[in-house]
Formats: sequence, structure tokens, C-alpha cells
Amino acid sequence: MTLSPEVIVSIIISLSSTLIGVVIGLLITYIGSRVRFKKEMRDNDYIDISGDNWYAAWQTSIDKKQNLNTEKLSLHQRGQTVRMRNLERARENPKGGYLWEGQLQFFHGKSLMGWYFPLRSENITSKGIMYMSFFSQKKLFYGRWVGAAYDGALTSGYVVISKNRQQSLTMLKELIGKHVDRINIVYDTF
Repeated sequence: MTLSPEVIVSIIISLSSTLIGVVIGLLITYIGSRVRFKKEMRDNDYIDISGDNWYAAWQTSIDKKQNLNTEKLSLHQRGQTVRMRNLERARENPKGGYLWEGQLQFFHGKSLMGWYFPLRSENITSKGIMYMSFFSQKKLFYGRWVGAAYDGALTSGYVVISKNRQQSLTMLKELIGKHVDRINIVYDTF
């Protein structure tokens, strides 16, 4: 069976239209993702959390018993990247406290995810990851950390960061109290 020239032209036009439609669809998707990315960058630039007057309250464990400790923090933000470090060892945690620094990434101006490591001078192996939610109206972060700490290679707990040490500790206690059934300190049992 032979195709007439009109049918061949019709097939070519149909295939060309389909190909052009696919290319336009891919182009629109790409441009849309770039626009969303740039908007997210702008949104995160409008949030300014830089400063040395932040306080964290951490749920940790020492000798397999819960320990709540506080530290003064310094945060420096550039776009969606946030560098964080403590300015003091936790007074409530003399066995497990250390100086550390971390880097986190803002997503959609609300979620913050990243890592932390001890300073080289600390000569310890504690390290891990953090996930926090940010509430800009209250200048408040709350979330979780997971990593290696004093009690072992797999530890975990809540964290609250605010502009006031006592407020961070109080809110951490409230957070733990509200989620008692879902929270336990994880530590090595080996």
C-alpha cells in the first residue's frame, strides 16, 4: 500500500505539531521551575536571621538519661544559606558539651535543613543533621537533630531556638511534654 503525497504531508505536519508541542511544554516547565527558584531565593533574602543573640535549648542525653541544655548561638545568613555556631559550651552538659558549627539551607522561607560538626580543636566525633521549622513572626525555630553524641553513634532529640535563653528552654519543655508518647532519646545499646 502506497501513501499519497497528501497523506505523507498530513503525517509530517501532525508529527511536527506534536514535537513542537512537546518542546514548548518542556520549555514552559523549565521556565516555570526557574521562576519558582528565583522567587524562593527572593523570599529567603527578605528573612534576616543573622546575629549573635540567639539561644538554643537541646534535648540530649548523658549517661543514657535525658539532659536539657542551652547554648548561645551565632547565625549568619546569605540568601538561603545559614551558617550557625555556638558561642559557648552548654553549662548544663559538662560531659558532652562542645563547640560546633553548621550549615543549613532555607526552603520556602520556613524549613531549614543541614548539618553540624565539632570544631577541630574539640577533638571529638560528635556530628549530625538538623531539621527545623522557622516562625518569622515569633523569631522562633523548632525541630530535631540526629547524630553522634556523648551517648553513642545514634542519638536524637528536639531543639528550640529563639532570642531568649529561658524562652527556648521553656518551649523545649512544652514541646517534649506535648509529644511524650512519640519521643524518646535514642542512644546506642550495643
